[in-house]
Amino acid sequence: MMSRSRHSLCVLVTALLAGGPASAGQGDSPVKLSITPDGRLTLNGRPYFFIGFAPGPPLDFQTPEGGDGWAEMAEGGMSVVRGGASPQGWTPAVEEQFSRYLDAAHQRGVYVWPFLREMVDLNKPEMREKLETFIRKYRGHPGILFWKSADEPEWGKLPVEPLKQAYDLICELDPDRLVWFCHAPRGTLETLRPYSAACDVLSIDVYPVSEPPGKHSLEANKGLSMVGDYTRRTVELAKGGKMPFMVLQACWSGVNPAHNPKNRLMFPTFRQERYMLYQAIICGANSVSFFGMPVGLTGHDAELGWNWTFWRAVLKPLLAEIKPGSELYPVLTSPDSEYPLEFTGAPQIEARWKEASVYLYILVAAREGETARVTFSGLQDGEVTVLHESRTLQAVDGSFTDTFAPHDVHIYRALRVMPSASGPAPR
Repeated sequence: MMSRSRHSLCVLVTALLAGGPASAGQGDSPVKLSITPDGRLTLNGRPYFFIGFAPGPPLDFQTPEGGDGWAEMAEGGMSVVRGGASPQGWTPAVEEQFSRYLDAAHQRGVYVWPFLREMVDLNKPEMREKLETFIRKYRGHPGILFWKSADEPEWGKLPVEPLKQAYDLICELDPDRLVWFCHAPRGTLETLRPYSAACDVLSIDVYPVSEPPGKHSLEANKGLSMVGDYTRRTVELAKGGKMPFMVLQACWSGVNPAHNPKNRLMFPTFRQERYMLYQAIICGANSVSFFGMPVGLTGHDAELGWNWTFWRAVLKPLLAEIKPGSELYPVLTSPDSEYPLEFTGAPQIEARWKEASVYLYILVAAREGETARVTFSGLQDGEVTVLHESRTLQAVDGSFTDTFAPHDVHIYRALRVMPSASGPAPR
């Protein structure tokens, strides 16, 4: 068992790293976003890891018991939602509803990203004035986190130059916020890269759970680990000062019978979603969002406009591991460590590690393949806590070993060898 002093140190480190308002939610302060040289987001000067949902919940959002849906989702980790344009675009009625939606979300401590949609098509002369008017109107609202430009522009064959003009205009009008593109799991680095000139934040949406498996992607890998493949692509596209994150699956058109009667309705299990979440983070995502909570609904969920069944069975317990106030949240917002950790099993075994005081937090996930025994070395001898698994291991002679079945995720809190006065930790 962990000693009382060791436990107290862990609690103290977590509390100190957790910080204040930027970890706990928004207030009425103006929003100022920036990106660190290593691609992490800062909000008003504090490291920030957001948990998004698109589309966002209904304006009149209720739980199955009749409670405040906004409150439950915000307490569960939801920090930003998509709001705004419907398929018919930004009509006066849509904007009026968006304004009320923005205020409602802000009152619950949830940010909104407006989907600018047709307004960024500056090939159409009338759109420049419409975009400028919209940005000027809402740039002072403390509830807007960033602006979403076009959706999946490369797949939609949208020309880059009008999007770059829209980006430049937004940056001129609102220099404190960022502009986001989400790409489809299509194209290549060469065809996608030109669009990076028209945004600050990049993501790819990819949804592996389907029948047949992996049909959302055209690549050879049809397993859950395609999430990591596309995350690495996003990180590559984000080089040069952009911020990468990933859009993960709740539900999507490829499993929704309402979109195609041949589709089989299915959702990720807790184990599948946990693997996809952590693999995305391990491969370089510095925030995450979930798509499709209002999609494929049945029963009482359909009446409420939100997949409360999936939320309570899968996402709520999963996000409890990483949301603000958790032990991992301040770890996720911290820089990657250059600590000389070594481990066996690559490339099936993927890992990312970060430092907090005397600890090294090691996030590890296993791709498809055989069950493997994996050894981690270069550590200080002592207890290794496996977070969220109610078990501990022992590092002996600087090493410990654990078992990984396909799609296993283990999060370790281990003691690291501290630098001595005469030099860094031994390599």
